[in-house]
Amino acid sequence: MTGVQTFIIEPGTPELAICARWRVDAFSVLKTSFENELRALELFASDQSHGVALVAKADGEPIGTCLLVESEIEPNHDVSPWLAGLFVVPEHRRKGAGAVLVRAIEDQARQRGFSRIHLYTTDAAGYYERLGWVVHDRTNWRGLETAFMVRDL
Repeated sequence: MTGVQTFIIEPGTPELAICARWRVDAFSVLKTSFENELRALELFASDQSHGVALVAKADGEPIGTCLLVESEIEPNHDVSPWLAGLFVVPEHRRKGAGAVLVRAIEDQARQRGFSRIHLYTTDAAGYYERLGWVVHDRTNWRGLETAFMVRDL
């Protein structure tokens, strides 16, 4: 997909609320309200020393988001950092926006001096494998069969 750019989400910007809504709607595992997720993202975005929230835009419109975080929610593996919360709006899926976000998060991890990044996925292991990620372990996470994946940077 050409024309997709990623930006760091800044506190107080409209993109913060858009991403909070997407996260609440897409990730039931968060078990949170829009208001609580918005506050959490605002706090997260205000201190980029431990991670970063990105938004992808096409033609100036937000189309997706992804996070680089220190720790995953209730991880079964004690490692850091994590790619978390990859989301692309349905009409922009399968056009490369997700890959742009994944690569941008990998770059953020490299810039912070990391040589490996991790993620959990219940249903997208094949997608991440196509992007160079490797299934390192299979685990039961919150009652779900989950692939624990890594990517050496």
